[in-house]
Amino acid sequence: MSKSNSIILDEKKIYEVKDLASETRRFFGVCPNVPIANDIKFLLEKQGIILCEYPFPDTNGTHTYGNITCFKTDKETFTFIGLNTSSFYDEQIFAIAHAIYHYKTQLGKAYTPDMEYEDQVIEKMADRFAAELLLPEEALKAAVMKEIGKSDMKDVSEARLLRFIARIQCEWWLPFQAIANRLLEEGFIDEGQYDKLCKIDCRNENGMYRRLLKNIDLEISELLNKKTKTIGVSNRVVETIINNYEDRFIDDDEFVRTLALFDKRPEDFGFDMDAEMDDDLKDFFESEDD
Repeated sequence: MSKSNSIILDEKKIYEVKDLASETRRFFGVCPNVPIANDIKFLLEKQGIILCEYPFPDTNGTHTYGNITCFKTDKETFTFIGLNTSSFYDEQIFAIAHAIYHYKTQLGKAYTPDMEYEDQVIEKMADRFAAELLLPEEALKAAVMKEIGKSDMKDVSEARLLRFIARIQCEWWLPFQAIANRLLEEGFIDEGQYDKLCKIDCRNENGMYRRLLKNIDLEISELLNKKTKTIGVSNRVVETIINNYEDRFIDDDEFVRTLALFDKRPEDFGFDMDAEMDDDLKDFFESEDD
């Protein structure tokens, strides 16, 4: 997710993105005035997308929020979203919504093997889709109208604008930068206001914005600004691993080690394997605990 004005989408592309975001919400059965927020993870199941969560470290100053990958077999196509949980939680939600655009359109590196670099226009459309999916235009406009009685925030004070953004973030769970982008994209603020917003350190515990967010909802403020670093995978994958073990396609050692990849153990699913666990596996789990 980048600053809104780095790449400009034309009217046709914006219409296509808005239309696809509306259609996706209808498919999920979510009304335009209802936040998706954390439920986006559960909605992936309706799309048959497998979510894999892992805290990947930064590499050479770059930071990947999420990535979508497709595997095809003779009978089935599997779609995975790899989610970097070392990013902030609001960024994780946005990254999932971004990846859904690639899934819906089948555009991007995951669907074009010979594409060496991400197409910047496609990535911009994916970002715009994510923002539209998580915070539809009509919901944002209704919030602006309720706040000041008109669809123009160009003459409001910076403090009032920040309070408005904080309330939006607590309800809709988008990152601060994404909300600033939405306000500019829909014409609710001007470039000067936008530039000032982009200079704000929204993660600073002692900064004005973070203090506002905490006062509106401390619990949500802490969650959205947390690097969860969780390790996990969709229940569909775990069930497949368990079924393969019960059907004896994999042995005890492979079963234990495969579950461990996702920070899980056999006893989490009702298996008592202590008696059968060899010394190597016991050493493996002891090293994991360290």
